[in-house]
Amino acid sequence: MCSKEEEEESAYFDCLPDALLLLIFNKLHDLKSLTACLSVSKRFNALVPFNDTVFISVPVLRQSSSVSSSFVNGVLRLFSLNLFLKPLRCFHRTTAPPKSTARSFDLSCCRKDGVLKIFKEMKSLHLELPGDGELGSSYGASFLQWKAGFGSNLKTCIIVGAKSFRKCSREEEEREEFMEESVLNDDELKLRVIWTISCLISASTRHCLLKQILSENPNIPLLERVVISDSNKQGMFCVGKEELVEMRNSINLRQESPLSSPSVERSPVPELNVKLWYLPVLELPDSGSVMKGATLVLIKPVADGMIEDDGGDPLVGDEKPFREAVRKMIKVKKSYLMTMSSF
Repeated sequence: MCSKEEEEESAYFDCLPDALLLLIFNKLHDLKSLTACLSVSKRFNALVPFNDTVFISVPVLRQSSSVSSSFVNGVLRLFSLNLFLKPLRCFHRTTAPPKSTARSFDLSCCRKDGVLKIFKEMKSLHLELPGDGELGSSYGASFLQWKAGFGSNLKTCIIVGAKSFRKCSREEEEREEFMEESVLNDDELKLRVIWTISCLISASTRHCLLKQILSENPNIPLLERVVISDSNKQGMFCVGKEELVEMRNSINLRQESPLSSPSVERSPVPELNVKLWYLPVLELPDSGSVMKGATLVLIKPVADGMIEDDGGDPLVGDEKPFREAVRKMIKVKKSYLMTMSSF
């Protein structure tokens, strides 16, 4: 039986209007908490499905993690061999200033009969995938983060990497800022191409994951934004309202095709234009860090044309070192341009 104090607290809560309760639920937004609220009372059970923001921390399926890891590593090895056995269409230009796959995740909540189906007015969905090791650590990257935007295919991707990333001392913070430009040798350039491929594989895997979720949940027509990140905060996959419409149209066409594959590991990556900046040392005073072998990579499909210096910020992440590194390195005059084949 409830105590008198608990009954009084419950009565106070019942006095809150529905609009305020929905505001609280949207601030709560975690799926586990929201599903727990469903069984609190009939009123909560009726209101929770009207939540427009949902966050899901996706657990790991232990039995298939080794399979997924071997898949990503296999793709990397195969692509790297093909890449370096053939000439890389790459040229240096000096400009004037102006690892996871769906099989590793327990996505039962997102399946056709999962709890996600009750949120028919959901506008924003954020999935946080479990971290699967440090992306790029096997290839010399101490720091590697990316952010990608997709529609039916990759639209743009930005990557920041470094061979060394550490907090700087007080003496280093007080030292006058400088950015020494240098030229990458072939081995260093190949290493950064592998970093880029690692991030693109991770991004295209998340794109495939979202397509599967959308195909199994056609009853969420109000969805306007989807973010798929990871617990290591290494990668962020973003899709907006227009891109979601584009994806749904693509899914419908594929489902109507008799030759469509029922399941794939990741979405194909189209032929890409890649622009790369490099600095031996990059000081980040705002975040109190120093990067060695700092690298910025901007990517867009060849079909969308070359990457131009428009003077504006490209996609930026939520992490302070990532954001600061992008804004500093994009000002560097020296850059590399590459064309990467589809894979």
